[in-house]
Amino acid sequence: MMEYTEFDRLVRDALANFYDSAALETHPLASVFPRPLDQQRSRADHLRDLLLRAIERLRPPGKEHPTGSVEWRPYLILYGRYVEGISLQELQARLSLSERQLRRESSRALRAIVALLWDQAFPGRAIPEEEGGERAYLERWVNSLRAYDVTLESLDLAEIVRGVEDILRRRVQSEGASLSLILPEGLPHILTDRVILRQILLSLVCYALDMRSDGLIIMGAEVSESQVTLWIEFQSDDRLSLAANEEGAPLEAVRYWAQRLGATLQAVKAPGRWANSVRLALLLPRADQSVVLVVDDQEPAIRMYRRYLSRSNLQVVGVQEGDKVLPSARRLQPRVIILDIMMPTIDGWEILQSLQTDPETRHIPVIVCSVWDEPELASSLGAADFLKKPITQKDLLNALARLRLLDIPAG
Repeated sequence: MMEYTEFDRLVRDALANFYDSAALETHPLASVFPRPLDQQRSRADHLRDLLLRAIERLRPPGKEHPTGSVEWRPYLILYGRYVEGISLQELQARLSLSERQLRRESSRALRAIVALLWDQAFPGRAIPEEEGGERAYLERWVNSLRAYDVTLESLDLAEIVRGVEDILRRRVQSEGASLSLILPEGLPHILTDRVILRQILLSLVCYALDMRSDGLIIMGAEVSESQVTLWIEFQSDDRLSLAANEEGAPLEAVRYWAQRLGATLQAVKAPGRWANSVRLALLLPRADQSVVLVVDDQEPAIRMYRRYLSRSNLQVVGVQEGDKVLPSARRLQPRVIILDIMMPTIDGWEILQSLQTDPETRHIPVIVCSVWDEPELASSLGAADFLKKPITQKDLLNALARLRLLDIPAG
């Protein structure tokens, strides 16, 4: 069953290609609204007529419309933009709206036509936002994706960014905006999941499109010793402070997935090219860093290790499910594995044994962590070191120094 978010995307894309018969002929939305068997017209003509009739349904009753009438705006915007094909600047002048007002009214009009077509395609199936509000919908969406198996690998960031630019080119143009890339030469590879990172970047650019007060969006990157900062900069309108901080905000899901990648998202108002410049910065780990694989079923514990090692040249990758430890260790070949013993389903001792007997992982040192004081047992099973919980930063740094993974031990 098609999700509402995907349906929304398809409707907007079909509208953007209203007179492109080749695009409409093979458009996925045509499969949602199949033409009658006795109809001789092409799929493109059928889909175009469907969109036009949906736009006409937004026309208020009556032959004339008063100048500046709010109830007429959704119809006039959609008809002018997609049927007449006039530019946003012409539409802005025709309706006597500011650029910001026009973008907001356009967003409202698009939501309205998507809702109409959704009801036509799936009668009786509620629009997700109506089922408990935006936050409830967001929570259901995030929960449905938690089972996604994150696969970290060394990837070319420049290639991913240019791919995202290509995907969004039509959407950006249809919004009367432009996306400019400022990427330094020789960007290092990053340690990430290709699918999730692409979705994060798509979401951030779409967020910038919605929150901008100017036509230009800039995406660039900066490189430091331990990470690559990918940033998106734009001139914001007055909604950003609310959108960035309210519960259920659009950036909440992005922050969740960034955390799954071991990355950090920052949204800051910063002095830049414009008076109200905003930067969305995604801090990504470099692939050429040494990896520390932390095995713990508690996300706060993984965050603690990241905080402890934030000033080192070591990159923490967390694994919360016992059955994913061995595949992750084979793929990432970490410098060290920090292993919690109290794991559900498969305990740490079993994981340690599987690591020790696998020819691809037996060479990786393992630091066992437990509330039980059993360093001798850990050593007899092949652990390189033992740390008793609760673990302090000094304990961890000293253990890594003993394994010669840090230049100097903690003082």
